[in-house]
This record gives sequence, C-alpha cells and structure tokens, in this order.
Amino acid sequence: MIFWKKNIELFLRAFIVLDGLVMLVIFLNTQFGIEFPFPMPGLKLNNPLAFLLTALFLIGYLNPVFREQWLGRLKAGILENPSRLYIFGGLVLIEIFLQVMWNFYPEDFHWNLNAEQGYGTHFSTIQLYILGMFVLIIGMEKHEKEGLLKKVWPWYLVAGMYFFIGLDDCVAIHENFIKWSQQVAPGADAFHFIHEWLWFYGPFMLAAAAFLMRFFWVEFRQNKAVLCIMFLALMMWLGVLVMEGIAKNLIDPYSLEGSRIGIAVEEGLEMFGATLFLFGFSMFYRTNRPHSVGK
Repeated sequence: MIFWKKNIELFLRAFIVLDGLVMLVIFLNTQFGIEFPFPMPGLKLNNPLAFLLTALFLIGYLNPVFREQWLGRLKAGILENPSRLYIFGGLVLIEIFLQVMWNFYPEDFHWNLNAEQGYGTHFSTIQLYILGMFVLIIGMEKHEKEGLLKKVWPWYLVAGMYFFIGLDDCVAIHENFIKWSQQVAPGADAFHFIHEWLWFYGPFMLAAAAFLMRFFWVEFRQNKAVLCIMFLALMMWLGVLVMEGIAKNLIDPYSLEGSRIGIAVEEGLEMFGATLFLFGFSMFYRTNRPHSVGK
C-alpha cells in the first residue's frame, strides 16, 4: 500500500475510535441519563453511525488485506451452517423485539419506529449495509470471473441501491424533502394528500422496482425458490410505499391506534423484506458456488 493510503487509513481508524466514543457517550446519556462534564455531541446515533459505516467501507477500499479478511468473515457467517441459521434467526428475533417494544413504548424515541432516530432505524441501517456488502461480494467475484464490467454492473448497481436506502434511513434524507416540500404550493390539496417526499422519490422507486424485477428474473430464473423469495421481498417493499401513500390522510388523522398499527406494519415489511433479500442472495450463492462455502 502506498504512503498516502496508509496515512488516510490511519486517519480513518483514529476517526472510528473517536466516533465510537461519541456514540457511546450519546447512548449512555440518552438511554440511561448519565451526565458528562462536557457539552453533549448530540442526541441521536444516526449521523455517527453513518460516519462509522462509511469509514469502514473506505478502509476496506484502501486496504485489500482488511477487505478480504472482513468480507471473508461476513461471507462465511451468512453462508455456513450453523452460523447462518443463528444470523437469520437473530435478525428475525430482533425485528420481533423491536415491534414489541414499539407496541409497549411508542412514546420513547429509542423504540419509536417512525421517528427515524431510534434503534429500529439503526438496525435497518446496519442490516441494509450488510445486505449491500454481500451483494457487492457476489458482484466482485462475478467480475473477477467474467472479467468484463458490462456483464456484472447490475450487481454493483443493486448493491448501491441497498447502500443508499440504508443511508437514507440513517440520516433521513427523505425527511428533508418533507420539510422543504410542505412549503410548496400550500393550496394544492392533491400534492399534499400523500407524504410529499413520495412525489420526488416515487418515480425513482418505481424505476428501481422495475429494474430489480428484471434483474431477479435474469439472474435467478433458473432457481425458482430464490426467485420467489426475491419477488416476495420486493412486494413487501412495494407494500411500504403503499402504506406511506395512504398513511397521511387515510390512517393517521382518524386513529392514533390505527396509525401505530400502520407504522408497525410498514416498518415490519421494510425490515423483514431486507432480511428476505439477504436470505435469497445467500441461497443463490450457496446453490451456485457450493465449493466456496467452506473456504
């Protein structure tokens, strides 16, 4: 590794340590009320978490040894028994636990699935990051085998989609669209009938869904089980869009309990859909590259 890469990696490692300390301070203060003799660096873990995951990604890009070591561990954990059973079982149990805590403590922002700042958001961000990394692993191995980018670029694009969705969840990019667009055409009832960010994100989401449908069909049509899992997961995510579309004026204004149930369904579809995507990709890899599972 050349000198400048080593310096950048050292900076990123130091940044990760500092960022981890910031996250620890925020967690102890907000969760347990522990006071510190200095100004708090914030009340949410979202931005520090996004910085942490980005720094880890950049270190992996700069350091091939680090990249191969940790991607190998990730791949083994998702592909090998019994670790994969523990991982997928753990993901589902966490999702159930988050739903239970949302039901009993909806006013606590730590467990609020709708606030984009609680543990549910942090879990979704990390799960989507892992999902994107695993798709990236498959894409890189296909790239190495095929040798031509034009044959594997869809895998990189799909990984990028998962990364962006995770980033959007973590730093609430779409929430900024809501704040800005609520001031646009205040008298246009049709425009404000749904959450305003859907007008901007919606076309891209539908285009992404169409792309994913084609991608899944091209890559997985020989494996009907994987294909069904992928389309089921995609239908769950499209269900999230439907729930977002009807929530603002058809659910939220009429019943607090109905609104909470709608949020539980929406967030549950998003989280479990991501788990199904990861499970489907793992099935595909195990089926098509069984000789690599034990490596």
